[in-house]
Amino acid sequence: MAVLMPEYLSHPDTYFIFLSICGSLSLLVTSLIVFRFLAIVISIGYLFIIFWVGLDKVGMTAQLGTSLLGIGLNGVMIGRYFYARSMASLAYTWRSVYVQNFSLMLPYEFSRLVDHAQVKRFGSGDSPELVQQSNQKFTSLMFVLDGAAMVDIEGDRVAKLYPGDWISEESFLTGETTKDDVFVENAALLVWNSDELVRLKEKNPSIYEKLNLIISRNLCHKLIRAYKEEHRLIHQND
Repeated sequence: MAVLMPEYLSHPDTYFIFLSICGSLSLLVTSLIVFRFLAIVISIGYLFIIFWVGLDKVGMTAQLGTSLLGIGLNGVMIGRYFYARSMASLAYTWRSVYVQNFSLMLPYEFSRLVDHAQVKRFGSGDSPELVQQSNQKFTSLMFVLDGAAMVDIEGDRVAKLYPGDWISEESFLTGETTKDDVFVENAALLVWNSDELVRLKEKNPSIYEKLNLIISRNLCHKLIRAYKEEHRLIHQND
């Protein structure tokens, strides 16, 4: 016995109404990327109905163009969304730095952070260059890209900094004056001056907060490293 389909289910207007309702309800979605996926699905639904009705009907050609445009634009924006969050969006020279030290950020966030900084090489002359002086107001935050830096307190060398370490990070976090002198001998540093950090905080507060977390984590690692080194020296002297 054949099952009879209700007449309204065989009418294209029913599906046009249904897709219009779905389009309106999709505005309630808070995630932009989910909204774009829904928009593409709804536009594809319109395409099926348009070809069912036929392009010879009034308004179908315009509806076809609108649906294709919606699919194209949302597809491009979805592609840009995932590209910005992939390693492919980073320049090759920055990928290892990102993976080893900035993985708490998304790739595009790291790119924006770097946009606020400058790469500078210090200490390329005959003697080490002073990049931080003790008891000074915070002026810039520095990250060691290559080479090394030496930390001096009252003329005594107390620590060595390696690629992945920060300079002036304690002053950055606390707002206090610097506590030691830092010398660099032929090393490249990523430098953020205080004005750029203020702009970063205003424009991208989430990136600024993640930067604080990354620096705090590195500071803990340096303290653990210093403790282990001190413990090793004590045992050597025993």
